[in-house]
Amino acid sequence: MRVLLQSLLLLFSFALVFLWQASPLSSYTLPIIGFLIVIYIVSSLAQTKKGKQVSLGGPLGMFILNTIILLFVFSTGGLSSGFFFLLYFVVFALVFVFEPYTIIAFAIGIVLTFMPEAIKGDVVGNFVKLGSIILISPLAFFFGKEYRKSDERDDTIESIGKDVKEVIEKEKGKISKEDLSKLSEVVKETEELREED
Repeated sequence: MRVLLQSLLLLFSFALVFLWQASPLSSYTLPIIGFLIVIYIVSSLAQTKKGKQVSLGGPLGMFILNTIILLFVFSTGGLSSGFFFLLYFVVFALVFVFEPYTIIAFAIGIVLTFMPEAIKGDVVGNFVKLGSIILISPLAFFFGKEYRKSDERDDTIESIGKDVKEVIEKEKGKISKEDLSKLSEVVKETEELREED
């Protein structure tokens, strides 16, 4: 269900940009980009924990970031834009914020959004650019899956360390010194594992 909602949010971003570019309001693209950048910064700062952790702003931030970059690419020439490469970074940023499977919706959205422009002008060059996004999508998916596994492993290690600390505190008088020493070693090992990651 989460993947579906995230995919729909992404596809809504693509549809919004596509409709915006086709509307008479497209002449106001640059002010809208500026407004969206302000919203993105505010949403990112709101989700940053105590100013220590950099955040992409969660689902709302990713929606805004995708919309900003698409508007920027369209306003500077679409497929022939010198800033088209920014979409490659979005592919990788996406899998760190959303579920990795949403990369499929992103690839579909890119193709559908740029298809009307791709069949005009330099068709081969345009399809190479679109194809390159599709070709790096599996790599981004793999990175996203590995990132999720790493997060799960970190959570498990943290949970084990917390559970052992609770046992030590609750059962301190009932545990032999040898067992207490072994449990302390487990806590120490979990802390070292967390520091390695």
